[in-house]
Amino acid sequence: AGGWSPLDSNEQQWLQVDLGDRVEIVAVATQGRYGSSDWVTSYTLMFSDTGRNWKEYRQDDTIW
Repeated sequence: AGGWSPLDSNEQQWLQVDLGDRVEIVAVATQGRYGSSDWVTSYTLMFSDTGRNWKEYRQDDTIW
């Protein structure tokens, strides 16, 4: 198992995943790091077909 955490603790960090093709994502999960106070409290989920034009994902007008 592995994970990702930023080098800095600022709020402008991002993680981009290229799935290679259009796929349906049914869940996103985050967790804190064992033995640390590092955890995600909120995030913006965005998507793009081109990698250039990004849109925020919203459900019932809620930003996740």
